[in-house]
Amino acid sequence: VIVHGQLIGCFLGQLMTDWIGEQGSFRKLTCSYKSVNFPGQALICKGKVNKKYVEDGEHYIECNLWVENAKGEKTISGKALVTLPARG
Repeated sequence: VIVHGQLIGCFLGQLMTDWIGEQGSFRKLTCSYKSVNFPGQALICKGKVNKKYVEDGEHYIECNLWVENAKGEKTISGKALVTLPARG
């Protein structure tokens, strides 16, 4: 029995929606499945801002995302594109 990769991809989506809050907008999520995860295994979702830019008045943020197992191995990697309102 394994944990389905799409479920873990949803965990990355939840990471991003929690981070951007109600004011942000989710535009795109891609995932690449590197290895299997098993039920009961600790998983840690992580992300890092890769790029910020403004286009057509929208403030975009591109992030690199990944999931690590308890051994620190990356089992899934991905990218997200979100928009946030301008600060200030």
